[in-house]
Amino acid sequence: MTEPFTTAAVVGAGTIGLSWAALFAAHGMRVRVTDPRPDLAEAVAEALDRAAGQLAAQGLDTHGLAERVHIADDLADAVRDADVVQENGPETADFKRELFTTLVGAAPAHALLLSSSSAIPATAFTDTIEEADRILIGHPFNPPHLVPLVEVVPGERTSQESVARAVEFYRFVGRVPVVERKEIPGFVGNRLQNALSREAIYLVEQGVVSPAELDTVMVNSLGLRWATVGPFLGAHLGGGSGGYRHMAEHIGVSMQKMWDSLGRPEQSSEQTERLVTAVEDAYGSRSYAELCEARDAKQIAVLSARDSATTGEGDPVMTALLPEKASDKAYAKASVDERLAADFYDYEALLPPHERELLLRARSFMRTEVKPLVNEYWAKGEFPSELIGRFRQLGLAGVPYEGYGDPLPAGSNLLVGMLSMEYTRTDASTATFFGVHSGLAMYSIYRGGDQEQRDRWLPSMAALETTGAFAMTEPLGGSDVAGGMRTTARRDGENWVLNGAKRWIGNATFADLVVVWARDEADDKVKGFVVEKGTPGFSPVKIENKIAFRIVENAEITLTDVKVPEANRLQRIDSFRDVAEILRATRSGVAWQALGVMIGAYELALDYAKERRQFGRPIARFQMVQDLLVKSLGNITACWGMLVRLARLQDAGVFRDEHSSLAKAYVTSRMREVVAWCREIFGGNGIVLDYDIARFFADAEAIYSFEGTREMNTLIVGKAVTGESAFV
Repeated sequence: MTEPFTTAAVVGAGTIGLSWAALFAAHGMRVRVTDPRPDLAEAVAEALDRAAGQLAAQGLDTHGLAERVHIADDLADAVRDADVVQENGPETADFKRELFTTLVGAAPAHALLLSSSSAIPATAFTDTIEEADRILIGHPFNPPHLVPLVEVVPGERTSQESVARAVEFYRFVGRVPVVERKEIPGFVGNRLQNALSREAIYLVEQGVVSPAELDTVMVNSLGLRWATVGPFLGAHLGGGSGGYRHMAEHIGVSMQKMWDSLGRPEQSSEQTERLVTAVEDAYGSRSYAELCEARDAKQIAVLSARDSATTGEGDPVMTALLPEKASDKAYAKASVDERLAADFYDYEALLPPHERELLLRARSFMRTEVKPLVNEYWAKGEFPSELIGRFRQLGLAGVPYEGYGDPLPAGSNLLVGMLSMEYTRTDASTATFFGVHSGLAMYSIYRGGDQEQRDRWLPSMAALETTGAFAMTEPLGGSDVAGGMRTTARRDGENWVLNGAKRWIGNATFADLVVVWARDEADDKVKGFVVEKGTPGFSPVKIENKIAFRIVENAEITLTDVKVPEANRLQRIDSFRDVAEILRATRSGVAWQALGVMIGAYELALDYAKERRQFGRPIARFQMVQDLLVKSLGNITACWGMLVRLARLQDAGVFRDEHSSLAKAYVTSRMREVVAWCREIFGGNGIVLDYDIARFFADAEAIYSFEGTREMNTLIVGKAVTGESAFV
């Protein structure tokens, strides 16, 4: 959930900067490079030529790579429309302070300002810069177009939003970002590297090994191990079944003795000369270019082998530590209870292991905690409030938002979509509770609120200590609310006064925070307000007698002179255009809900067809029943593929209104077909709640209608493909 990354400025064209430029361009970005070096054009051309094959070996499209990289006239030209600035200048605080002071004024206000600094924390050079909230470290390892790690290190005044966007950006260009919790000179990677280098120099100086022999030891032992597990997991495995505790308790004393014996060599010109001579004796017969080519080829081979390595039984080898790679073979071994019969093409295998674990956690929760309750509460038309506490323990409400909720990085849009699908395949009403709270309400604050507002509300919402609702639709306004919103807001000193009515507002009867949209009487623009539970004049009344979404507590809200402080107005919402961006992001979630309804209905019908017997055999043997099942599975598989691609576009920050509109219109239409076919398989049993299918059949109608009707979404797509508006 971010703005697209289309243009990057690379400031400083040394080895690191040129590598960044090639990587950014290989991911489709327009790149402008600036550096005072006189041979800049030649250096850029040579670097791109050298990197092209290496990037292609990683599966990237390098066609037209050089056409996407441009030499800027000066610094201002380089950053003038940049979404991201990656600085790679001299390693001095004074230089970086002066440069970033200039960048703050020259780069667009939304641009991330990232430094490749290898040792200097951001706070050390932003001390005199007023707008330091978007400046932070993005430290790579050389060369960044090959080595995945980027250490993301915020300064003391870096905003959470900037950290989240930096993580999204580095993921967008295929890197593995790690956010470090506090600043320390040299960060983590270089400190580890220097600790090892100090002991390596000591061992060579003591005559234990030569430089070449020490390199051989590393490459064939620790280097090989650490490419897959890292020091702590390695130690944990070294303890056998007793893990790290066993290892520490049994070799802790000898480990301390080893620490005490580690060398502390002192730098001197004599020492440097001895080491230079020894290194040149070992490697001087080959040119720098030859050595780099050999190193890079082996690093690509290691990455490729690591990401695809399996044991003889097909289990992943430490793939839990490779969050950007999915493990198809691991998923193939998942238990029958974990896998979905409807996932005919194994789409879930596209999730990396840590995200798949979250999905399976949600699947287990919905099966054990929610499914036993839904028919009872659907029949009563009530929301089971006791579930909120259980959802709190599940801990997934904050998954889409970096820095709020779960300490893991924000989930990908593919995970967020599949979670929505998972909730809905058990119960659409429960999924809507999540969609309104975690999607519409939280994203309105995340996208529309300033940093203070996000920090005030989102942590408790992510923890489900407070619940949210989203009030847009009105009794007399649905599809036309953008141009005819009747709820008004009037400024009155430090407060706003809201008057009007809203209808079909999910969660509104019990929500602690309701995002209310109203038209400003002064400028006629739509603004967003967070109305807190119990505010005088705010009156939600539950809508009764529904035939769909009966568990969702939709309400009609009356607002009578409701006073809301200016501090509760969403500060980054200026017009309905901003609201439309929120709806674009959440509309795709409705398409995922429609997929979940299809899957739930299909699973019920498939199980029923296997169990129900007519004419002495299961009806699953009947051709017409198989026809209905296969048509349903075809719709599910096609829609799932569409939504996977939509999630990828969202993760890349390049999806548009028409993308989500097409998904919502198409997938909900296919959903209607599937629930009808699946209900048909049940015959008369398909109209009673006892068999669940009737609930899916009814709930499908609500999903088909809300978040933009099929007709309105069709017109959005129609305008995009024809260039002509057919709206009345």
